[in-house]
Amino acid sequence: MADNSLLFTLDRFSGMNNVEESFRIPATADKAWHKLYDMDELENLDIDNSYVLSTRPGSDLELAGTDVHSLWSDEDTCLFVDSPTLYKLNPQYTATSIGMVGMGRMSYAPWNDKIYMTNDSFIGYLRDNTLTPLADPGILYKLPLPAGRFIAYYRGRLYVAKGKVLYISDALCEHYDIRTGFRVFANDITMLVAVGKGLYVSDGATWFIPGAEPDEFQKNRVMEADAIPYTAIVVSGGFMGDGVQYDCALWTSTNGICLGDSDGTVKNLTRSRYAMSQHAIGGAVVRNLNETVHYITVLE
Repeated sequence: MADNSLLFTLDRFSGMNNVEESFRIPATADKAWHKLYDMDELENLDIDNSYVLSTRPGSDLELAGTDVHSLWSDEDTCLFVDSPTLYKLNPQYTATSIGMVGMGRMSYAPWNDKIYMTNDSFIGYLRDNTLTPLADPGILYKLPLPAGRFIAYYRGRLYVAKGKVLYISDALCEHYDIRTGFRVFANDITMLVAVGKGLYVSDGATWFIPGAEPDEFQKNRVMEADAIPYTAIVVSGGFMGDGVQYDCALWTSTNGICLGDSDGTVKNLTRSRYAMSQHAIGGAVVRNLNETVHYITVLE
């Protein structure tokens, strides 16, 4: 009689591994010493906090557009661009036209009751469903921040990355000093994100710039790898666990998904298990589904 008893079971999975040969992928263990298994291919599957696989939920078309991009939300307001128009997405999945902003990919930075945005051809802010371009302050040596690729708010100032230049507004202002309000990097800036104690900036390498005032800024190289544009997102420290209190940055670099805390400590979360192919641009979102938090990035 045949013995049909199981030799072993695979019931916990830790994700994808395309670094090791498929027949040599090692098993690891969780904190309770349960074995966790990698997979060399993984498609349309989610892994929850118990390391259990489940089929990824499907999708329904709620709102159609022509060239939709630059989706952003702070839980209260949801915006997107269907070139060349900025729209507000309503809870019923209808869209309200806000204004013309051009064709480029948009970056956003909320500050008080305004949502600042820029896309290399437009810079301005949304307040009370009204889109307002930045105005010339009419002050000697002062100009409005230029339209750039990325924008961030940090400790009372706006920062705009355009080409190799990081523009810095005066305190509590939307204009900058043309004599001192900028820093020049070696290459075009590919990421700009603010966390509790500084800024992460990529320009081929990745830097952390701590300090409360621009005069205190010092560039600390924290990674040799560049960031893939538009994959950076700020996440609450509460999502990270282990007593993390301040916001952190998550982004996809040219050699893996990275986590940077508010002190400038960076960890590549995937380098040992996932080899990146080349990508020019991306997008990202953090999803909290039944207390299972996923960083989801789309690359092209």
